[in-house]
Amino acid sequence: MNFKLILTILLSIPLFSSAANLERDKRVMQRLKVDIAELKGPPSVEQVIKKQKESADDLLLVINSGRYEGKRLDYLKEMHKKMLKRPLLTQEEINEKHRAMINQQKKDRPFKNKNMRKKEMMLNKKRKNMRRKQDSK
Repeated sequence: MNFKLILTILLSIPLFSSAANLERDKRVMQRLKVDIAELKGPPSVEQVIKKQKESADDLLLVINSGRYEGKRLDYLKEMHKKMLKRPLLTQEEINEKHRAMINQQKKDRPFKNKNMRKKEMMLNKKRKNMRRKQDSK
């Protein structure tokens, strides 16, 4: 009986360690994405225009494929028109969007310390409860 219990525990240890490794790998990849975006900097206006044209061409390809009919096809055509009518962005607007994207990715970074996550969750619950009490008065 004890042998089966010990064997089960020994066989399950790699499963738990691989889950911890996956979480660590996810955090590392998220940090790398932020670092790469910071190092590359914002794209140029030409790159953004090229990407927008490619997106519009891809959508036109889907429209002409014949896979969609009726309301869905009309919706796709409207989206394509909107894509073509988009105003051209300036480099300053692109830079601002790039900074906002990096800041958002930094905010979305998971907590390194799990105890900090628990404390943050408790604080959020307290804040919600405080708001509810004020509303009920």
